[in-house]
Amino acid sequence: MEKNEIVIEQATIFSPQLADAIRSLAKQLGSNYKELTDNDLQELLQSPQSFLFVARDVATQQIAGMIMLAVYRIPYTQKAYLDDLVVDQSFRKMGIATKLFQKAIETAKEHNAAYIDFTSRPRREAGNTLYEKLGFKQRETNTYRLSISYED
Repeated sequence: MEKNEIVIEQATIFSPQLADAIRSLAKQLGSNYKELTDNDLQELLQSPQSFLFVARDVATQQIAGMIMLAVYRIPYTQKAYLDDLVVDQSFRKMGIATKLFQKAIETAKEHNAAYIDFTSRPRREAGNTLYEKLGFKQRETNTYRLSISYED
């Protein structure tokens, strides 16, 4: 099997093709999926605090994965938060998640973030192993959520 060449790039310009790819990937994240509108994606792409990185197959131009990075200021430091890492099922086990993480980490450093936080469910064993391999440490903390706009 021929190895796919994958590039990681920041998505900055809206297109219907990008929207369809992001919606398709988001559905693979789990049962909390809520349809992303074109306006939602345009707002995300225009935000100076949001960075949507996509993994693109060079030969086919297909988007194979994504990760979302938010960099923002809190009273005592600049921080970053990662969300929505997903690699399409047909592209898994190719190192794409690692490449997406590396790009997000590099960008967080460029924006002077003191640290990067994210959450991961314990059942995602392969993912949790990857995060530790990349240098992330599991924190002793409680995660709380108040659902405001939709069922969770």
